[in-house]
Amino acid sequence: MLDQERIEVVTPIASRLSSVEAMPDRAGIDVAFDLGDRYLVRYLVASQLTEFLGGSSRPHWVTPTPLSPVDVISWLALFAPTKPRHHLLLIDPAKVEAIRGPAWVRLGQGIEYYLPDGFPQEAIVDVGVLQVS
Repeated sequence: MLDQERIEVVTPIASRLSSVEAMPDRAGIDVAFDLGDRYLVRYLVASQLTEFLGGSSRPHWVTPTPLSPVDVISWLALFAPTKPRHHLLLIDPAKVEAIRGPAWVRLGQGIEYYLPDGFPQEAIVDVGVLQVS
């Protein structure tokens, strides 16, 4: 997995038994460096499409891994598994003040980060429909 290889070069990925919520805050700029300036992905159900366009101050789980709508629910062990995730936000980690992680998703196969204070509007790079070709 490309994400794993890139991240583990600069920082360890915590085990599935680790609580990402309890990990220390890291500066978003440091996480951006770890990711090689790649974006974080926040998958959305259709009803959330416009909910976070102004940013958000509540906690969010995100991943560096782009996944198809077919795979995203099982790979990231998302709640409401009957609701498809055809939409996403791309978030620039360098513009997020505090990020915790990375860790392996406890009941899934992906890598996750936790944004304890959410993300500002300026961190949103794009919002749209997930298309896989």
